[in-house]
Amino acid sequence: MTLGLLPALGGGLGELASTGQAGRLLDGYLARYVKVFDRVLYFSYRVESLEQFTRDPALLAHAQVVAPARPLSRGRRAATLAWTESARLRACAVLRVFQVTGTVPALAARARFGVPYVTTYGFSYAQLSRRGPKRLLKAAVERLGLRHAAAVIATTEALRARASRVARHVELVPNGVDTERFAPPPGGRRAGKPARVLYVGRFSAEKNLETVVAAAAAVARRRPLRLVLVGAGPLEARLREQARAAGLETEFKGVVPQERLPEVYREADAFVLASFTEGHPKVLIEAMAAGVPCVASDCEGNRSLVSDGVNGLLFDPHRATDLADRLARVVDDEPLAEALGRAGRELAVARYDLGVLVGAEIALLRRVAAATV
Repeated sequence: MTLGLLPALGGGLGELASTGQAGRLLDGYLARYVKVFDRVLYFSYRVESLEQFTRDPALLAHAQVVAPARPLSRGRRAATLAWTESARLRACAVLRVFQVTGTVPALAARARFGVPYVTTYGFSYAQLSRRGPKRLLKAAVERLGLRHAAAVIATTEALRARASRVARHVELVPNGVDTERFAPPPGGRRAGKPARVLYVGRFSAEKNLETVVAAAAAVARRRPLRLVLVGAGPLEARLREQARAAGLETEFKGVVPQERLPEVYREADAFVLASFTEGHPKVLIEAMAAGVPCVASDCEGNRSLVSDGVNGLLFDPHRATDLADRLARVVDDEPLAEALGRAGRELAVARYDLGVLVGAEIALLRRVAAATV
């Protein structure tokens, strides 16, 4: 049985590697897929090969990156994939689409060859776009992608309810992490100063990082504190200048590959996610699994993980003073920090272990494939 994988529109292993996430796909998903499916085909939008990203003999024997022969625009690749790769797509028993924006070639393969597909619904892509033609186009793709999917994987209860208005079959399979890799340090968190407040993710407007810098600077005026920012993005220069002007000790670590992230979490005293909107944030689950006390914005995606005062603290993302208050509580109150970190770890292990969740996903894919034989 052959499984086809379709990334988000324009995606590929190189794009994942640029954000440090290629290892998550290879180790967390492909390594498990090849144990169940005879062949796994990853239909990339980029000119690349699997050998560029792994030397794992099992992956190289049973998986293949299907890439364009030359660079193409993502729109052209999506629109023509069902014709340029018709033989490979026809051979697939089921297609796994990682984001609903990637359903364009899946819709064409379904219409041409009857190949069913399963897509993730991790957040409302149309709602994140500015008003205009692109937003309308994304809304149309999202609606069609959900409606014609053999099954939809929703990552939160709220998204499951939203997808169920359109899709015929929706299952709740949240994002997960490797809870063995992402774990607290064996000897407990280090004692010492300054306190290290960590953020992991993209440096873009929706992540609300200017509020993070302002809040961290306010706390740092009365106790030693270092802000550690992992990632990259268009706001990096502005954030560097803001931190310099505030006199805040800040470490910009750049993009850290997935396999090296656990050590970064183990060195942190607090984790902050200040986004205005989130789907089901994997970085928040990673921090929880690592036992780091979490301070998160009070938005739908974060509320799906954080119970305020139980396994984390929530705050109003529009108020830097609220975030400063929560950060101060975590870094000053050691018993509170330990209790939040312990409860977060317990939740991650109980509900968000990646191996268990990928197993549930594989079972769903096999059921969909068997139903069309």
